[in-house]
Amino acid sequence: MKTPLVFSTSPRGDEIARHVAQLLGAPVHLCGPGRIEAAPLVADAYRQGAPIVGVCATGALIRLLDGSLGDKMSEPPVVAVSADGKVAVPLLGSHRGANALARWIADGFRGFAAVTATSDTLYDFSLDDPPPGYVVANPEAVRPLMAALLKGEKLRVEGLSGWLELAGYPVSREGSQLLRLTESPAPGPGLLVHPKTIVAGLGCTSRVAASEVVTLVDAALEAGGIAPGALAALATIHTHARTPALVEAAAHFGVPLRTFTRREIDREKKRLATPSATVEAAIGLAGVCEAVAIKAGTLIMSKRIAGNVTCALGRADTPIDISRFGKSAL
Repeated sequence: MKTPLVFSTSPRGDEIARHVAQLLGAPVHLCGPGRIEAAPLVADAYRQGAPIVGVCATGALIRLLDGSLGDKMSEPPVVAVSADGKVAVPLLGSHRGANALARWIADGFRGFAAVTATSDTLYDFSLDDPPPGYVVANPEAVRPLMAALLKGEKLRVEGLSGWLELAGYPVSREGSQLLRLTESPAPGPGLLVHPKTIVAGLGCTSRVAASEVVTLVDAALEAGGIAPGALAALATIHTHARTPALVEAAAHFGVPLRTFTRREIDREKKRLATPSATVEAAIGLAGVCEAVAIKAGTLIMSKRIAGNVTCALGRADTPIDISRFGKSAL
């Protein structure tokens, strides 16, 4: 995700803006009379497709966006937050995560999100803004499917449907509207949703380049018939947490880089498909990439080697909760 623009338009909202910026890991901009001008910041962020969070009145934020509006399927999330943090209003970008962002901010201040999208008032979430752990592969299919559901048609799901039924969706085996929940990138009818259940475990030397990592992970996913959208994380040993090539590769795939300690990796020694005596003699571990991939649940692709990097793939039964998977590399 691009770095969000977080700003306030008056001293009254500065404290909340600082808290929101801290939650999002973004800088805060204090705007208004005698301070930074907000309009150029908002226009620039919108052009770049960065999320925009303004601690200000909704009308003020709407006026700041004047002349910037584009196609709703590509616009960034734009959220107005009240000066006390109790109300978060998604103004634009519901197709790009604005509703989820508003709810997240509101939860942080024990407030509420004023979501007005029709689908979000009927169901716990809209299919163009699924919960964490799922990604829509063909967003152009969402609108006609949601329109059909609003007319009373049913949803037929290929894959686990419990999470959709809990959200209030009318799921039926005889449904006319198809949703395919799969890690496969194969095109086909209906709405295609990928569960983020795949981890690419990585090992490398100090000479590794980001291009080597990206190429090998891409090749492994293709060989496994797995869509990049199903990738939940890259994982490695904690000593490689700040290896530039791995950090850059994670950014390329839009996933976090997660790490495990030597002790955590050594626990998986008996489960490795291709343990290496040479690697064990060198670093005291029988393998790294398979061991961290297994942490997802099941090893689905054993170690592949290319130049200065090794890669293995692991799969979880359900979408991975990244906050509980290893530790952050940053």
